[in-house]
Amino acid sequence: MKNRPPPFDYSRVVYSGRPLAHRLSRRLLVLALRTLVRLEVEGLERLPTGRAYVLAANHLHALDPAIGLLLVPGRVVGVVKEKWNRVPFRWILRAMSDVVFVGSSNRRALDAAVAQLTAGAVVAILPEGTRSRTGVMAEGHRGVALLAARARVPVVPACAYGQERAAASWRRLRRVGVRVRIGEALAPPPPGAGKSELLRYTEEVMLAIAGLLPDAYRGAYANRSVAKRGRA
Repeated sequence: MKNRPPPFDYSRVVYSGRPLAHRLSRRLLVLALRTLVRLEVEGLERLPTGRAYVLAANHLHALDPAIGLLLVPGRVVGVVKEKWNRVPFRWILRAMSDVVFVGSSNRRALDAAVAQLTAGAVVAILPEGTRSRTGVMAEGHRGVALLAARARVPVVPACAYGQERAAASWRRLRRVGVRVRIGEALAPPPPGAGKSELLRYTEEVMLAIAGLLPDAYRGAYANRSVAKRGRA
């Protein structure tokens, strides 16, 4: 049986160089996660250093963005649905990280996210678009491919699981066990990629995420495969 990774070392969390609100929110998140979550992380060494990339992951619980925020040492910009662009959620989200709100009322959201990548930030996106109600993966949207193609940056697939049992664990006054796995960076789509190529690339990203998850979580991507391009 493969050895489990050690508990996450919270001393790795970076605070310097961030606005005061972001530093405070990270310290509060660390305190909360130490108390409520038994976090194990595999593959942190696969996160690129000194370059922009898109971090793409599955979405099972409200904890997901907070966990991702602490794991990435660089500046993280979250892609968030516009329904959360209201008080008090807007204040909370912006206290944690820079955000780009996406939806029908913001036609410039893609341009804003590409600009953040061009400036060297990490853009975190949940390609399913919403939290899973079934506990398994749903179909991904091609925004992740559009971002990678426009900014010419790699996509790093990642997954987290176990957090969907948080409420049940906390009711028993127990920490919930959460496992995070980070995969190899995928090279972006080729320049000038059309709709079919972007859809194929989206499938590749989603299958890379699914491949990091146990079989029971793969949902729409169980028993599917796609020819893979080169790594970034």
